[in-house]
Amino acid sequence: MHYEEVEVLLQMSEDYMELANSAFEGKKYDAAIFLAEQALQFYLKALLIKYADVRLRTHSVRELLAALGKALESEEKVADFIRSHRSLLRELEDAYIGTRYEPRRYYREDAEELMEFVGEVMDFVEGLANEFERKNP
Repeated sequence: MHYEEVEVLLQMSEDYMELANSAFEGKKYDAAIFLAEQALQFYLKALLIKYADVRLRTHSVRELLAALGKALESEEKVADFIRSHRSLLRELEDAYIGTRYEPRRYYREDAEELMEFVGEVMDFVEGLANEFERKNP
């Protein structure tokens, strides 16, 4: 395992969520969504390195989740999660592009929903990782 690389990515994830919250408080909803999505990408990529020594060059949260599901021996749970949250995952991925390249505005409700969802994804993945570690000490 590449401990330092994992720690750097996890710290970046935490920092970006903190910045997302600050942007949200400052009513900069586009930036808040972008930063929260980036925080999630860093988090998922850190866990992929930690559990599978895999570095995916993708910005797709769904692809990262699927790869992590495989690494954590939870493919079916992750597939179900992706299926049941398809629209929010797609919206989050679209926001990554939209906030960078398109003249699109996001509003408070959009930011609240997507930032809350990022936390939900992180909690879901953390639960899978904890379960994996209990099975594979």
